[in-house]
Amino acid sequence: MSKTITPRVSVVIPTYNHAHFLGRALQSVVDQTYTKWEAIVVDNHSTDNTAAVLHDFSEPRIIFLKIHNNGVIAASRNMGIRAAKGEWIAFLDSDDHWYPDKLEMVCKRIKEEPAVDVWSTDELLVDETTGERRLLRYGPCTSGFYEGLLVRGNCMSPSATLVRRDFLFQKDILFREEKDFVTVEDYDFWMQLAQKGAKFRFIHSVQGEYLVHRTNNSGQDLLHRQNTLNLLKDHAYNRQTFQPDRNRLWRKIHARLLLGSAKKLIGEKQFALGVQTLMLAFKSSPTGCFSCIQSNLVKRISNIIA
Repeated sequence: MSKTITPRVSVVIPTYNHAHFLGRALQSVVDQTYTKWEAIVVDNHSTDNTAAVLHDFSEPRIIFLKIHNNGVIAASRNMGIRAAKGEWIAFLDSDDHWYPDKLEMVCKRIKEEPAVDVWSTDELLVDETTGERRLLRYGPCTSGFYEGLLVRGNCMSPSATLVRRDFLFQKDILFREEKDFVTVEDYDFWMQLAQKGAKFRFIHSVQGEYLVHRTNNSGQDLLHRQNTLNLLKDHAYNRQTFQPDRNRLWRKIHARLLLGSAKKLIGEKQFALGVQTLMLAFKSSPTGCFSCIQSNLVKRISNIIA
């Protein structure tokens, strides 16, 4: 592709000391059957051989930027968004990768439904330590999607998602860079999009792999749990407008979090603590618990049918 041709898709790839993964991520973009793209690698001054990996790609569509993000990946993603020239912005974490038809499939659907602002495909979770391989089916998009994201939880992933660039700039949406939201800045980003009226579509086709490994940000369990609480409380008490009784809403959200903790504890055979946490969940909000259980059942059934 000539340098003078404006790309339709800008792929934003934040990275830090992931040279051993970055080559595969970039190669998966280069191998796309759809060719009207640019890849913007935003490097947080890596100290490994990231620069050498990039040097190996003699590809003019790959742009290399540097940033000191102070541990806030949102700043790297925002730098990529601001530098993007494409009509669509795709996110790809440097330890994930795509299958060759991903962009072609999504761009075909964009042509069929031009009013949609956010597109997502499914992914395959690959656990580097355990060898687990599991389908990640994202969505669904329901009425009141913002409320659903807040009450029922995150159902999206950066490496699976494309967002219309104009929508971001018209609605003044970026990833929030507060340190209190590190590891959950993407969850907040989807809620911002939904709250400001973005139209979402989910394509149930596996088009990439999400790698779980020891250095994942989301693998920092304590930090992730605390910042999830920070984010959800911020939306429940400061940002949402659909529920005037904010304490009631928080109890419903908290019940869902406790249910998740109870499930994890029981799965780890910590039965007494798991049952205790389950009882706390129902005490917090019986309605929230039943709603969460119903939602999970509906999702499981729809996944089986699909």
